[in-house]
Amino acid sequence: MKPGRPVLNMATLYQISNDGYSIERWDIDEESVVVGRSGQAQVSVEDEGLSRRHFLIVHDGEGYVLKDLSSRNGTWLDGRRIFAEKLHHHDRILAGNTLFLFADPAAVPPTVRGPRKGPHGTVMLTALKSALA
Repeated sequence: MKPGRPVLNMATLYQISNDGYSIERWDIDEESVVVGRSGQAQVSVEDEGLSRRHFLIVHDGEGYVLKDLSSRNGTWLDGRRIFAEKLHHHDRILAGNTLFLFADPAAVPPTVRGPRKGPHGTVMLTALKSALA
């Protein structure tokens, strides 16, 4: 896991602010990543709603799995409380009061990667305010 700019064929975890912008980003490779408020977590976030070791992201073959680490407030994936769940490109993770966005461009088929087009070639934008920019 490396902070900073994304590397090709590597997943990225973004911390998203209340107004929808990316605050911080972490590149995730094949090593497991613990997220929590402890300074010993690979992704450490100051949020009293987070447990010291809140959740784990594990590389599992060709994809990634999100696992709750018996956190006090639970881990939520796209609005559902989870204990272990496969992650997909653009999944939203809520832990404590912190929102994360998981991005794995390598998992998106090439036909889906380009911008969506509407009638007459109009480019359609997503509602999230460019967390991947």
